[in-house]
Amino acid sequence: MQSIEVFLRVHHGAARFSTLTANGFSRTQIERAVAGGAVHRPRPGTYALPDAPAELLFAAEHGVSLTCESAARLLGWWVLPGAPLVHVAADRATRLPGAVIHRGPRTAKRLISPPLQIIDSAFRCLPPLAALVLAEYAVSRHYVGVRTLELHFSGPKDWRIRQLIRDIRPGTASPLEVCARFHLQAAGLSVETEVQIAGVGRVDLVVEGRLLVEIDGYEFHSGREHYRRDRSRWNAATAAGWRTLRITTEMVLHDPDGFVLLVRSALLVRSARLVRSALR
Repeated sequence: MQSIEVFLRVHHGAARFSTLTANGFSRTQIERAVAGGAVHRPRPGTYALPDAPAELLFAAEHGVSLTCESAARLLGWWVLPGAPLVHVAADRATRLPGAVIHRGPRTAKRLISPPLQIIDSAFRCLPPLAALVLAEYAVSRHYVGVRTLELHFSGPKDWRIRQLIRDIRPGTASPLEVCARFHLQAAGLSVETEVQIAGVGRVDLVVEGRLLVEIDGYEFHSGREHYRRDRSRWNAATAAGWRTLRITTEMVLHDPDGFVLLVRSALLVRSARLVRSALR
């Protein structure tokens, strides 16, 4: 049987007593781990590793569950930079300084809300793009399906959320692509993502069927080799006659208007060249 330390590590560093016992650990084993210093008890009924995340310990201390972007960040989902607040789910009225409270049912055994509840909290709390980025990761990793989301957000007041859900594309490779697609479609442009082009390979975005857009988000690449493959693909696309824009992370995240303007300008240049070529 695995040790309590290994179990807690798998559960992000902390768990309720009831969760430990439900998974076969006896009270004697738990107390022995605490006495040995490998595990500590931040509050009655909660056991944690010494390096457990502060947000998880906050949830344990106050008898709530992490949700929304706090839970997503801890689970390793895509999350856009936001305010340093802890988002928690509470099944009773409570006030916690520095926390965003999401009212709703929670299971006392859970320090982290289940995926559907995380997404529900995000769509009802975060800006649309931030919620979409989070939800698209969950769908792409099969934590929840699009149909499940559509049924969950089926109320008459959820029509804006359903519009976002219909735009989810499970094959998206990075949160930057979600952001770029969102801004371009909001500007009325046609966008295809993760497109395979003969002789070139997979490209991030094809706009209006004639402009390639690649996002230079090095932090989301797996390493230098991935970065080199991107450059090789760019060269192949240029040699094949495709007009290609390489967009930085900073532009997508912090200057979406400038990003859209740049894409529109590139499309206009391309259209002008085609017209001149047809007149010759």
